[in-house]
Amino acid sequence: MAAKINLSREKKKLKPGKILDVSLADIKPLLDMTSIAPSAKTFHKYAFKKHGIYQGQTMPLSDYFRILWELSVALQDETIHLSSRHLMPGSTSYIMANISSCTHLKDAMKLIAKSYNILHGGPYNRVETRDGFLLYIIDDSQFPYMMKNEDYIHFTMECVLIYLQGILSFSTSQDLLPLLRKVYTKRKRGPVKSRHMGYWNVPVRYQSGQYTLMYNLSAATLPITLDRRNMPSSREIYDHVIAMIGQTTFNMPDITERVRMAIEQNIPDQQHVARHLGYSVPTLRRHLSQENTTFRKLVANVLNEKAKQLMSQGIHISDIADELGYSDFRSFIRAFKSWNNITPTAYLKTLKQEKISSKIL
Repeated sequence: MAAKINLSREKKKLKPGKILDVSLADIKPLLDMTSIAPSAKTFHKYAFKKHGIYQGQTMPLSDYFRILWELSVALQDETIHLSSRHLMPGSTSYIMANISSCTHLKDAMKLIAKSYNILHGGPYNRVETRDGFLLYIIDDSQFPYMMKNEDYIHFTMECVLIYLQGILSFSTSQDLLPLLRKVYTKRKRGPVKSRHMGYWNVPVRYQSGQYTLMYNLSAATLPITLDRRNMPSSREIYDHVIAMIGQTTFNMPDITERVRMAIEQNIPDQQHVARHLGYSVPTLRRHLSQENTTFRKLVANVLNEKAKQLMSQGIHISDIADELGYSDFRSFIRAFKSWNNITPTAYLKTLKQEKISSKIL
């Protein structure tokens, strides 16, 4: 089995936990399945409630994935009767064994797409690099669905993207959310009963032609960490997906913090930061305004913190100005004074005084 994946995230400036739930109405075709073995305990926990399915009842998103695992075993079909071409038990393990020979994530993604195309009998999956991004694309326009309930198909495929994220995360032993830039779905924009799409902390593009995960191109070279001697089972992949969901509901960084992190990575300007995060510039401005800040303020905060850190290390003011990208030290002095209401020289004096006071104490 692969090394344990670290799903923890930095805890500063985090939003409260999200509620990721599923409306029972959205998965009625799933709950309406009959003759399911009693061993599918999570399924039966909710299926008996279907008489009241339109009364706003919900389940945690994690329980939805538990049901998928149970039904894949009970039905002996890893598509859970979504496709007229069933996938035998062990299909996921077969795919994981295939990609264990890959060196990097991009190659693994291509092999995953190829493997699923062979198993499903059609060219439904593909991987592309485009404009500095790495994309996993699912085109289901010719897929042999067993049912024609469009809303149910949209919901299911959106959750397939979460499952795919789990496979990729497991294969690299990394949380890939920081490298994700955008998610595409074919669903029309509008009110949705379920809140499963809250899993993604990136922009979601609706009314797309395909279902897509779009990553920063740097994800392409992430190493594959699977142990060929101990391949994960389908159950282990589902358990990992459930763990991912649990971590997401615990905390997620807000837009302000993500912009700060991008600025700290020396991404040069607002346009590039917006692109890095998967937003247009107007959309990024709107989100920051909703969090009572602006891009200019965040840049100033980051530069001010870095300037103070360098000054505390004894770096000369002219060198700090150069490090922060100012044309000359006078421009830096003016900026520093506008941030702190004192000059860099006065600030250095306060630092020295604090050091003297601490020694006396």
